[in-house]
Amino acid sequence: MVAERSEIMITRRQASREPVRVRGKRVMTYLRRYRRLQLNLRHQHRVLPTSRSRAADPANRTHFLINFPGSPNSIDGLTDWLPVLHRLNQHAPVAILVGDVAAYQAVCAATQLPCYFGRAATEAEYVAQQMQTKVMLYVNQSKLNLREGGFHDMFHVFLGAPGAARSRWLNNRVRLYDYVLAPDDESKVWLGSRLMGFDAESRVRVVGRPRTSDGPLDQIGSALRGSDVVSGGVDHEAVVAELLRIRDERDRVVADRDRRLAEQGIVLLKGGQA
Repeated sequence: MVAERSEIMITRRQASREPVRVRGKRVMTYLRRYRRLQLNLRHQHRVLPTSRSRAADPANRTHFLINFPGSPNSIDGLTDWLPVLHRLNQHAPVAILVGDVAAYQAVCAATQLPCYFGRAATEAEYVAQQMQTKVMLYVNQSKLNLREGGFHDMFHVFLGAPGAARSRWLNNRVRLYDYVLAPDDESKVWLGSRLMGFDAESRVRVVGRPRTSDGPLDQIGSALRGSDVVSGGVDHEAVVAELLRIRDERDRVVADRDRRLAEQGIVLLKGGQA
């Protein structure tokens, strides 16, 4: 009886402490978000005009623009792709659009690729259109919104990282992308089986190297934290070749559209607006 009472008391103490821990964690999350908002509001007036000015300069044009609105806490998702982006930049202009001041500073310190700043979708659209972007790339598909999906004159491509991160890039917004680059055939089949009506055969391109491990995909991915995607099995040459093909396809689609409209006496302004 005494032992049972002791167990009941311990359980009650644990139950009473748990909500406090949960509330404390929630408060800390809100405080971090508030500090990030303060930082952005305090410093964006210095970064944004410079970014807009460089984007409007006719000398600055890009074929590929990486749209990364994430926070510094998720910046590994972008830096893991830098070796691939650097290789792509040898063949076509590549730039990065960042939506957080601290993340912008960290990205500028991590790469020589040109970086631009834009917190809201309207700012991202301005940079993308001014620079005459052909293909917009994403590494965090949960950030893609309908306005960005409607940017004119450009294709949208999601870069799927290898390993366990796959579970975080599945939702119906994947339908907004023109193409998804998957690290392996398993990911392609996985997407096609989970998104009803999604044509994975034509919209998912596999850009990974043949797997040499016999372990499950999630186990392989768990060892990739802090390493780049090339180490995780992505073939950087395959990614570059596929993205260049997608860019060329975009050019053909835009040229065909403009020719058809010209026959009707319609000429589009920059960005695809009539």
